[in-house]
Amino acid sequence: MRDFCSSVIITVNLSRPPLETFSMTPRERITAAVNGESLDRVPYMAWHHFNPDPPAGPKSQMAEIQLRFYRSFHPDLLKVMHDVPFQPINELNTPEDWRSIPVLDPNEGNFGLQLHTLREIRKGLDSNVPMVETLFGVYSYARDISKGKLLEHLRADPDSVNVGLAALAESLKSYARASLESGSEGVFYALSGASAEGATREEYAATFLQYDKGILCSVDDAPFNILHLHGYTDLYFDLIHNLPAAIVNWSDRAGGPTISDARKIHRGCILGGVDEKRFNNMTVQQISNLGRAAIAEAGVRHFILGPGCSVPDNSSVEKLQAIAQAAALA
Repeated sequence: MRDFCSSVIITVNLSRPPLETFSMTPRERITAAVNGESLDRVPYMAWHHFNPDPPAGPKSQMAEIQLRFYRSFHPDLLKVMHDVPFQPINELNTPEDWRSIPVLDPNEGNFGLQLHTLREIRKGLDSNVPMVETLFGVYSYARDISKGKLLEHLRADPDSVNVGLAALAESLKSYARASLESGSEGVFYALSGASAEGATREEYAATFLQYDKGILCSVDDAPFNILHLHGYTDLYFDLIHNLPAAIVNWSDRAGGPTISDARKIHRGCILGGVDEKRFNNMTVQQISNLGRAAIAEAGVRHFILGPGCSVPDNSSVEKLQAIAQAAALA
């Protein structure tokens, strides 16, 4: 990672094996998966949004909500959800307005509220359970704060827009570092824009790739960075799969490429195998079957079983536990 910065249906019995049959802690299990080492079972995780009302408070609300989610599901790695918006800034009505985007202090405003949440979760979480903070990428934030005008403005005045994108990237680097100091052991970097649903392949490579790479390199010393490649149509997988991260995640079931195809070019740890788009339309048995089929496809090393993106917010504990059952019984 540092070198890069410097340069079939299966029917199963869903009775869960007793916890004492597993010898590794979640931290040991995730570390072994990242390193491609022997495991007592395949690790698993899943996540969804919580959307508290109001979104930024009270301060203690988000931590307790997410700790309750952990206690009901017990993923091997907890992905903390970042469900507070980007700090409000002046409207970006013209390309020239991008030059006014400030570099934010990560300890203030909405970023500061989220850092408080991270510290509270870390205090309430077993020390043997690693956690990572969700960090949305430059394209995602730029699209949102410009109310969808990002690409229009970029094509009209790339110099001005790049000034703003660089400021956003600096804010995200600072926040990513602050998240590590607040108990996170990596970022779940949600990289958008690198698919037919976002920028063109040429636009992504020329403009956004440098910012995504720079942000991930700024936290390259963290052990559990996850690169989430967001998109369901024509994902530019070959351009972005090897950005510096310990784990790569994308919607292999709902969009592609398949795990088998990805294994041909990506040698590191993969997180996936669960179809988040069909999740609520499947039975518990079907989810478990799908998970076990994914493990058979991926192999038990360099693999974490989980969705390609957020499962529905109203997902039942029983369906989430089906992911755990598949991992335990594979």
